[in-house]
Amino acid sequence: MNEQLRSKLTTLLESSDESKQALLSLLEGVEEKHNGNYKTYLAALMGISSRLMNENTYESIIPNRVLVHNPLGITHGGITASLMDIAMGSLVHQFLPKQQAAVTSEMKIHFLSSGTGSELRCLSTAILKSDTRWVVEANVYRDDQKLVATATGTFMIITKKA
Repeated sequence: MNEQLRSKLTTLLESSDESKQALLSLLEGVEEKHNGNYKTYLAALMGISSRLMNENTYESIIPNRVLVHNPLGITHGGITASLMDIAMGSLVHQFLPKQQAAVTSEMKIHFLSSGTGSELRCLSTAILKSDTRWVVEANVYRDDQKLVATATGTFMIITKKA
């Protein structure tokens, strides 16, 4: 395994600056997860930072870097969708007892403009809260405050396995 990693790293260190920047972002993300700063590799690779703003609103921000771009040089729609899913699910998790978790059961997204700028900011807000499901909405904005995407998601509340 170590030799495979060395070989790939050596090859990539001789590549373009863009590839080196993507590699650095990947390595930093893996290191952040390894150090316990993130619960998932996906959140770490995205470089997400989040906070609970109030009992009904959660904010998540990702840097808009080459690692998350599509071939057009803008944020990939799947990354935007992941940002929204993480922000909505994280809002729900803030209010669940330790023995429960929330899983996405449905999500509908409308992409409205391109994901450009230095970062994307997602605000998620609870619409419905019950013991078995939550319905949450999310909006993603670019630096210039233009709306990139809007979504609703339904989250089933489940009991964690022991």
